[in-house]
Amino acid sequence: MTRDDPNRSVPVLLIQPPQGTFVYKRIFQPGVEIPLHLLYLSAYLTREGIENRCLDMRVLHHPERELVDVLQETRPRLVGISACTTEIDNAGETAAAVKRTLGETPVVLGGYHASALPEETLGRYPAVDYIILGEGEISLTCLIRRILAGQDVLDVPGLGFRHGEAARLNEPPPLVENLDSLPFPCREIMNLDRYVPSPGTGNFMQLPSTGIIGSRGCPYQCRYCSKGVWGHTVRFRSPENIVQEIEHCIRQHGIHDFRFYDDMLTYPKFDIAAFCDLILKADWKITWNCYSRVNHITRERLAMMKAAGCYHIKYGIEFGTEKALRIADKRATLDMARNAVRITKSLGIECKGNFILGIPEETYEDCVKTIEFAKELSPDLVSFYPFDAFPGTMFYTKYGKDGLAKVCLPRDVTEELASLAYRKFYFRPSFIWQRARRILTNPRREIRLLSNGIYMMGKFYAKRRMLSILHRS
Repeated sequence: MTRDDPNRSVPVLLIQPPQGTFVYKRIFQPGVEIPLHLLYLSAYLTREGIENRCLDMRVLHHPERELVDVLQETRPRLVGISACTTEIDNAGETAAAVKRTLGETPVVLGGYHASALPEETLGRYPAVDYIILGEGEISLTCLIRRILAGQDVLDVPGLGFRHGEAARLNEPPPLVENLDSLPFPCREIMNLDRYVPSPGTGNFMQLPSTGIIGSRGCPYQCRYCSKGVWGHTVRFRSPENIVQEIEHCIRQHGIHDFRFYDDMLTYPKFDIAAFCDLILKADWKITWNCYSRVNHITRERLAMMKAAGCYHIKYGIEFGTEKALRIADKRATLDMARNAVRITKSLGIECKGNFILGIPEETYEDCVKTIEFAKELSPDLVSFYPFDAFPGTMFYTKYGKDGLAKVCLPRDVTEELASLAYRKFYFRPSFIWQRARRILTNPRREIRLLSNGIYMMGKFYAKRRMLSILHRS
């Protein structure tokens, strides 16, 4: 039996549940990205001799019905589900569907939400038998081997489960220190044509395209960010190992466009010069984009990246006041943001700024200053997000779910601020002219990005208008 055979039983089925409604409320839809975390797990299990299959419910036309079909066909002895907070209810419903279809088949849940709120997760979703705390490769492999062998699982590292009336949480195993030791995510088991990022967010230059991860963990302590899975210790793959994966994607899948999902590619401890030099020597003519912090930027570093194919950088600028940067423990300044955007644009690299509106203790006036700061910087693209304190963040730990309502602006206010921010930023004559000049460099991409952006914004505001009319009636 091959891993692609849909009509044969497998010991393990890994599932990505449908996206949560949180995603669909955004103005700019991200598209559906390949589930690299599942494919890393799948490749690791395969290397360890554990046969498995992946099911991504986000790309199915009839996800609930097709899930049942796959469960009945494959009859797995364990089902693993991965979910962040925005997907957690869908993950719970998926677990319940597994139990209805297969009875006592064990269901294990991993991801940021389960790691951040293990006791609550086990209590709220009775169809979930186990959770994996933190990084999943070692713990999940150990759990599967124990279950398949009919052995006790109580001491599996990183495992959470119900023990009488309480939850028992085992200490996780050590983090994988040598990321080069992990197999590449097994993209070959998925239909890659189904994974197309949104052109309206600047997320690709050419198709086919794929995500890639160069590091795990983050050493910073931003209070709105969760480190529940990979922690605060940053670990890098070697430049050679990353380039080998790029070469594999080129030769096996014809992919020449890449998105680095991690924040640390421009971190000074990573040898970005060696990485860029390897790409240039290979002469693949690839294109790629990445995230970065504004305090990691130098002109020399960006020039190397552009020469190696980097065309777009997303900066987590987040705030337009020193007050908010201090509250969030961002460890960056407004002048750092000004410098990063200025250098990036001067080198001809597309620049996107991400902003958050309404963290604890921010006022309406503070948020307006953030909008004005975004206009001052005038990156090529922006995203504005109403603040959400997700489990595992310092804000959530400090205030709790109920306490946040007392120190944050109301959600309807921050949503209205985000809507105002988009209008103020994108409909400026100066921005329209700024963007129009880029048509000369890549007209096909610019027209595609513009048309998709207009479509998404029009759809969003039409929906808001309809909801407003219904609310008044």
